[in-house]
Amino acid sequence: MSSRYTMALLCILLVVLPVFGADEPLPTDTVQPTPTTTDASSIPSDSSFNGSVEGWPLAPSSDGLLEGMATSDGFFSLSYLPDFSFGKVSVQLDVKIKGNYTTNPFGVSLDFSDYSPPEKQAGTSTSEYATLLAKHFSRFVRSIQFGDRYENLYIRYGKLLGITLGDGALINGYFDRAVPSRTSRPGLDLMVDGQLIGIRDAGFEFITNDVFSPTLNAWRIFARPLSEYTQYKTLSSLQVGLSYAWDPNPSKETGMATLDRSLFALDVSLPLATQPFFNLDFFSNLLAQSPDSTTLQPAFAYRYGIWGHIKSFFVFNTSVTVPVFGSYYADYFSSDFESRTQQMLDALQVDLGTSRLDALFSLNFVRQGVYLRAKMTGLSTQGVYHDYHFTANVRIDKRLFNIMALDLTYEKLYPSSTGEGFFEGLQTLCNVVVSASAVVKMKPYSFDLGLNVVFDEKAEATFTLDTAVRIAIL
Repeated sequence: MSSRYTMALLCILLVVLPVFGADEPLPTDTVQPTPTTTDASSIPSDSSFNGSVEGWPLAPSSDGLLEGMATSDGFFSLSYLPDFSFGKVSVQLDVKIKGNYTTNPFGVSLDFSDYSPPEKQAGTSTSEYATLLAKHFSRFVRSIQFGDRYENLYIRYGKLLGITLGDGALINGYFDRAVPSRTSRPGLDLMVDGQLIGIRDAGFEFITNDVFSPTLNAWRIFARPLSEYTQYKTLSSLQVGLSYAWDPNPSKETGMATLDRSLFALDVSLPLATQPFFNLDFFSNLLAQSPDSTTLQPAFAYRYGIWGHIKSFFVFNTSVTVPVFGSYYADYFSSDFESRTQQMLDALQVDLGTSRLDALFSLNFVRQGVYLRAKMTGLSTQGVYHDYHFTANVRIDKRLFNIMALDLTYEKLYPSSTGEGFFEGLQTLCNVVVSASAVVKMKPYSFDLGLNVVFDEKAEATFTLDTAVRIAIL
């Protein structure tokens, strides 16, 4: 039977799948998934609904993608990626169905083994088995989010995207790039205003890139110790915070640069402008890094600058970092820290007597899953500026037109040998790296594209292109 007839049969299978699930008895050792239904009567019909938490209306979902794959030996799989929003909650799922088919005679058998709980092995404790169950079934959830960053309560389960912890002293514009753009990871970002738990003028944030096997954990607590002195408006808003970031499972893989460092930061922020939708602060940090596998000395530095945000839409910070003792590494927990080479790690070290200048600007269209970021860094030694570095990144995590996912990065290097000024260098392609990974849907196909373009000092390019094609049913 031709491939187009096979795909037509798979489309029919998708339509009648609920019938198969209801009428065809399952084996006794198979757990049948419990269907979830929404009672239409529970959805408010009032068109003036204001989007509050009570009575969340289920918004129509147009962001799902259904893909099918079949092989000549009779195996097939279907993958459905729905995206729902209701009130302050947004959910992205990854539902998979697999099985086998025959064409003569025609027959279909479904395999629901992925939805069956794993067996509990002898000697496994209840807590260990509960963790195993959570890890098993969490594969079907790409993300769950409640609220937005900088609100009284914000929770996001899923891959970390565009995370800045406080003023960015330890975590600054972090994207989890350890997994491909379409692959999720069970990360967690939690922000809580202290008033929700009866603690005035205080707050807490915790992040981890993987709740089961983390390689990055970080938290920050803050308070306003002078809040009672309301007659001094500026001083009463002064904020003091403490941050800590560490890698619970440092990679020991051969060829990877690993430093088992823990990072600490004490920050003081003085508001320059405070509005319901806009905050601008002057900050100063005392930074510390623990000894690691290469040295018994800790490292210390201080940092100061300006940071602010317009809700969660626009986040920015500019700063100067000055090491004062030991071997200090800037941007230690950057987006690529899990895949760094020794050369990349060495480039992060800031020598004593040298100051590091950096600026980060982020635009976050969270509901649309679009993130734009620009970052500039440079060094200053005895009044001479050198080793500039500019990076711009566009990331799309949800469907936008025909783009299902995108991670596009432009990186401009300024080797000291070229003598290029910062703005002068932006006008050339010398020492530029452009990398992109994208998933583009053009019915009935879905394309996985990977592109890497490296321009040398003479702006001569070297290209690398990878492609893959899948069938997109819907």
